[in-house]
Amino acid sequence: MDKQQIILHELLELAFRLKIRVRRERLGDEDVPVQSGLAWVDNCPILFLDSRLSTMEAVDVLVKELSEFPLEEIYVKPGIRALVNPAPENDAKPG
Repeated sequence: MDKQQIILHELLELAFRLKIRVRRERLGDEDVPVQSGLAWVDNCPILFLDSRLSTMEAVDVLVKELSEFPLEEIYVKPGIRALVNPAPENDAKPG
């Protein structure tokens, strides 16, 4: 498994721990474009991932969607936490 596949696996595991159901399937077609993303059905989060996405594209979708969930009370590996919740830029001005 390469590094991107490991990151994808870790993000999918995090989604599971956050009780987010992940469905990987072919979304849309030539006539009806559908993007991957999070949907709420009966107050339950479901993350739809287009099965045609590359590993890197799937990682990008997961990072974007998981960043909306609170992670303070759940253990997340530091590298994965840095992807999902990057440290804010230092906006302090000198002097």
